[in-house]
Amino acid sequence: MKPSAPDFSWPVWAVLPPLVIERIERHYDILYGKGFTGSDALTKFCSEFITDAGFRERIQTRAKELQPVVFDSQDPSWGLWPIDPEECAGIGFFLGLVLESSINDYLADLAEPSLAFLEEGVVNSGKSLEETFIEMLIEFKSLATDPADPAE
Repeated sequence: MKPSAPDFSWPVWAVLPPLVIERIERHYDILYGKGFTGSDALTKFCSEFITDAGFRERIQTRAKELQPVVFDSQDPSWGLWPIDPEECAGIGFFLGLVLESSINDYLADLAEPSLAFLEEGVVNSGKSLEETFIEMLIEFKSLATDPADPAE
């Protein structure tokens, strides 16, 4: 019996570096066509995650290795991601689930200015806390990698 696709009644976030997102999107566009959505990718990931123990173990192991680096807003690095775009997508979804269950722990570790920035983002955008947190990570890591010229 083939496992059915999960029916998520809440959004599932993928936590991914911007360059990996671009690589995954190109891969899915080439392989499945322009109509392939994030929801389709999540369904494909869940099916493979449930049925393939090797895939599941690779995703969990790699996500656990990347988690401390990815969720550290002070570290500009995203860590070393695998080459396989579908494995990257799976890791991103898995990290999104980790974020969902651990958001309070990550908030407790943020400095007051970062918490204020996050709160302002949620209030002004109307986006979820998780989505705003991911956007904040991307912005902070980008700023740390490419800081503004101090001479300006």
